[in-house]
Amino acid sequence: MKKSYLVIGLGRFGANVAKSLANMNCDVLAVDINEESVQQISHEVPHCLIADATKMNVLHELGAGSVDYAIVAIGNNLQASILTVVNLKNLGVKNIIVRADVEGHKEVYKMLGATEVIIPEEASAKSLANQILSDSILDYYQVALNYAIVKIEIGEKFESKTLIELNIRNRFDVNIVGIIKDISSTEFYIPKGTDVLSPGNIVVVVGTDSKLKKFDQFLNS
Repeated sequence: MKKSYLVIGLGRFGANVAKSLANMNCDVLAVDINEESVQQISHEVPHCLIADATKMNVLHELGAGSVDYAIVAIGNNLQASILTVVNLKNLGVKNIIVRADVEGHKEVYKMLGATEVIIPEEASAKSLANQILSDSILDYYQVALNYAIVKIEIGEKFESKTLIELNIRNRFDVNIVGIIKDISSTEFYIPKGTDVLSPGNIVVVVGTDSKLKKFDQFLNS
């Protein structure tokens, strides 16, 4: 079943998370109290609303209690961020990822029920580290604890096969959500079981860090 994501706060960090998830064909709802922030991404994120996430009744109406992941990216407003995390926890959201501006806020959010706290500069550093660990990983974006979206270029020794033949989801416990023909192409398409993976293709994959590493090794061994 496709996982669902709620992104709260559409500054630069939150907007980029929402757009990245939407581009990967994920089920994402993006909200912000500021109308202009919502309008700026409305052409890239189909489901975005003006809403005040510090109010429990608003989150309830949005169906926040049923999402798999909530990403709180409010940023500079500590009070609003804290209220939102508390509301999400009370609604029973199991995975709450919070954007923090300073190291000292991490423990506060953890005490309130956040499952992960991200400082954007640290996340960027991890992204770079993961990319340089493997020449075939072209992009890395962490969306939850040990859970990432990556772009992997398929090695020249890979034997071309259909997705049905490869049985990737069952063998590696990762999901291919997009395919790009090659590194020079900008055409992205959502894969079907009959599509063939070939050397030079770029796959957009979602999974845990450990599973993604094994899948990268399979594509480029």
